[in-house]
Amino acid sequence: MRFLGPGRRSVLSMLLLIALVVAAFGWTRVAQVSLQWSGTRPLRDVMTVAGDGTPLLDVEAAREAAWGSALAAETLYLPPVVVLRILSLGYQSAWADLLFVRAHAYFLSHFFSDRRFVWLDQYYEAIRGLDPDNPRLYLWAAQVLKFGQHIDDGIVQRSNRYLEQGLERFPRDWRLHMDLGFNLYFEMAGADDAERAANRLRARDHFATAAGLPGAPIDPNFVAELFERSEEGGLAIAYALQKYYESSEEQRHQLIRRIGSISRALAEGIQEEERHWRERYAFLPVALYALLAERQVSEGGLEEAHD
Repeated sequence: MRFLGPGRRSVLSMLLLIALVVAAFGWTRVAQVSLQWSGTRPLRDVMTVAGDGTPLLDVEAAREAAWGSALAAETLYLPPVVVLRILSLGYQSAWADLLFVRAHAYFLSHFFSDRRFVWLDQYYEAIRGLDPDNPRLYLWAAQVLKFGQHIDDGIVQRSNRYLEQGLERFPRDWRLHMDLGFNLYFEMAGADDAERAANRLRARDHFATAAGLPGAPIDPNFVAELFERSEEGGLAIAYALQKYYESSEEQRHQLIRRIGSISRALAEGIQEEERHWRERYAFLPVALYALLAERQVSEGGLEEAHD
């Protein structure tokens, strides 16, 4: 620095001092976040005493909580999300993918051993914090949570939480809707009849939403039957009419039988409309014909529009 003038040396020294202060402040913030996280880490919540009531050392507690698996114990060293974002240096999606692979390895290691997934939430939150725009994460976490362990309402509620968080990001993903509907209708036991009825109504809505999304392999007869079980015959007919021309031939046959059990005249009207399509407009896709028929009927009748 002797080649610099007095003024330049003072400026350079000031810049170095500022850089040192900024670096020290950054490391202090990281250390403070790590300290706060360590005070609430799952290890202290899961197990701190042995079976006979004697306190465990940190290493022993980690080994006991992980059921002796060194692979699971490594999860204790997952940094908080804010630290992972800093360490990723802008490649958050890549880090999230690597953690996803690591989380799947953790799941498989326990699926073929004790079938307890103590640290699944930590992996899930870390991956979601880095890259929340991966729809497979939510469905994967919701499904693997129910594999290999006793399923009660607490487990199902955790699975539902993953799916609901996924639907906040992807409201038109039929897989998330269908899985959430399955949990609510078939998995949730419920505290009483009122809670079970409310869960089934929510499930029906999710099934109906999923059936209306592209690519969903849900039979519309299944959703219509859910409406009938809720003693809502009018909604069952409305749904069957809405999905009639979007269904396969076998599904349409079953929908006609379902509609006919409620309204014979309406079923005969639908059959007459389908007959008209087959005789005159078989070259058109069924869904396109349905739009054409609806417009022509509104203009004065389907037959009159073509005579």
